[in-house]
Amino acid sequence: MSRMTSYIRRQIAGPMIFFTLMLTGVMLVGQSLRTVDLIVNKGLSLQTLIELTALLIPGALSMILPLSLFCAVMFAFYRLWQDSELIVMSASGISVWRLIRPAVELALVVMAISLALNVYVTPLGLRSFRNEIMEIRGDLAAVFLQDGEFTEPTGGLTVYVRERLSTGELRGILVYDARRADTAVTMMAERGMLLPEGDGTKVLLVNGNRQESELFTGKGSYLSFERYVLDLGSFGGDDDIRWLKPGERFLTELLPPYTTPADQENAAKLLTEAHKRLSSPLYALPLALIAACGLLSGEYSRRGKYLRSAIAGVLALALRLSELGVSGIVTSTPALAPLLYIVPLAAVFVALWVLRPPRRTVPTEAPPALKTEVA
Repeated sequence: MSRMTSYIRRQIAGPMIFFTLMLTGVMLVGQSLRTVDLIVNKGLSLQTLIELTALLIPGALSMILPLSLFCAVMFAFYRLWQDSELIVMSASGISVWRLIRPAVELALVVMAISLALNVYVTPLGLRSFRNEIMEIRGDLAAVFLQDGEFTEPTGGLTVYVRERLSTGELRGILVYDARRADTAVTMMAERGMLLPEGDGTKVLLVNGNRQESELFTGKGSYLSFERYVLDLGSFGGDDDIRWLKPGERFLTELLPPYTTPADQENAAKLLTEAHKRLSSPLYALPLALIAACGLLSGEYSRRGKYLRSAIAGVLALALRLSELGVSGIVTSTPALAPLLYIVPLAAVFVALWVLRPPRRTVPTEAPPALKTEVA
């Protein structure tokens, strides 16, 4: 019996690894396509791109692993059914519970891995990812000051360079600063040069002008200059001390008490994220059981198996989408947070009820024909 369990476990584990690698590869390709422009047009190194993409892998794995398990269980039991192995196992007296035991064991492993990813690895990766992006945005010389493009290093600040020579000289510079709500500053220069100093980036503007206007009063000022040093690094302001998004926080940072005004304003989002971190690993078990329902429940008829497999796929998709809907409800009404745990647990009980073996009725008395013969 243990050999049979190990055999089914291998039949599930192999496809699960394949589906995980395949879905992760699709995610990496999609992320690379979004940032390939940073390599081709903006001088970002391939190594940096790979490092940024790798930081997003833990968060993707926490979503991919339950789906990979569902596909692997469906694929493994379908292959066993196609080879008539399920029919032989059932005829030899092996129960449905023994058949789904390897799937349940792998689901528990996936739950443990997903919980570890959600609690520590994923927020660490997202936090490092955003810090890297902030550093890249601060490196205007390598990334943002590209010729023929309007770029926005930070909110409210737009920079345009008509041409960037191989010597590093900039031609046709336009800077528009609208970070202050009441004042807009426009600076234009014939040429310029980047002057990296310290942690910021400064631009030497040559032969240009500076126009400042007050948006509410209409007053303005105009200044012509031959040389002007513009400190682009100083525009970061208080954004350098940024508010950590819920996805970047560790579990302890998502729970009350909330001390800062920004945390108090987003208390519902933070608490919902904490419950999602703890409840999302639970979906691995119902997904594995739903996949088993598609091929182990009911009779071993070809038409019925195809229909039940299709229904199982639709139910699995609906279950994953329900997590998004319930999360939105909990964000607006935090008192309904237990729903995040009830939905996957309810799906487990329903799947187990569908997988239960049919009852065999035992006749309490002999049929009428048999009674006549006996008489």
